[in-house]
Amino acid sequence: MDGTNINELKIEIRDKFNDTISEITGNEAVSIVYAQNYKVGDKICFANSSENKYLIIKIDDELDEALIYLTSNTLEFQIPFGEDAKAYSENTFNGIEHNISARIAKNEEIYSYRDIAKNVIDQRGDTTYYPHSTANVETRNEAVFAARNVIDGQISNKGHGIWPYESWGTWQREDAQIMVNFGREVEVDKIALYLRSDFPHDTYWKSLKIEFSDGTSEIVETIKTSDAQYIRFNKKTIRWIKLLNFRKSDELTDFAALTEVCVYGNDIQKRQRRL
Repeated sequence: MDGTNINELKIEIRDKFNDTISEITGNEAVSIVYAQNYKVGDKICFANSSENKYLIIKIDDELDEALIYLTSNTLEFQIPFGEDAKAYSENTFNGIEHNISARIAKNEEIYSYRDIAKNVIDQRGDTTYYPHSTANVETRNEAVFAARNVIDGQISNKGHGIWPYESWGTWQREDAQIMVNFGREVEVDKIALYLRSDFPHDTYWKSLKIEFSDGTSEIVETIKTSDAQYIRFNKKTIRWIKLLNFRKSDELTDFAALTEVCVYGNDIQKRQRRL
């Protein structure tokens, strides 16, 4: 990009050597059909020359659109293979035709009240886009128990293991914690927790603590159910939430896990300066 078009978007497919296999450039919205099988090491790269840091990305027909916030002008998504692919439907990223699109998000999408934690294209490790989920432990380092699973939009919680039952658990560590980082300030007033409910394999947490970046916290008592459990509070302006201090029930089984966390709120609309 040469910077002459402030709304230019670009999609590239690159191989393991970082060589470009296919690319397309467009204005405000762009899409590409990649008509080959993905290979190990392939990645999808997005570039955005706009000052607008919000993009809507559709990375695969099997996945929902993702409204993401960029902290740089580029985004790389590594195509998952092997162990990493188990957290997705077996049809995701498969076949010889892949339809990928990106567009600049509209104001009504950015500032609407929604689950602002959801990000179906979140990945493990460092990232340039948000929301992003990280944890200080991931059971056996397996992708089906990775932190990213709790914001992937998948709420099927009556099983465990590979998709659609990917989840995150504490691996019996008392200091386990998981964070959802929004990458900017947002306003929130409600959280929904979907505890994994593969009973009797699973037990549940009786309580946990939610910390907010504004210094406040909530002690949450949870119950044995597959339904969403809602925590409501006065509106907060925050950059992240953290879940910790998980207290397991007295049931004999050791396994308790989180399938999804939804954080409801909206982005903060900047006020126009008066001249």
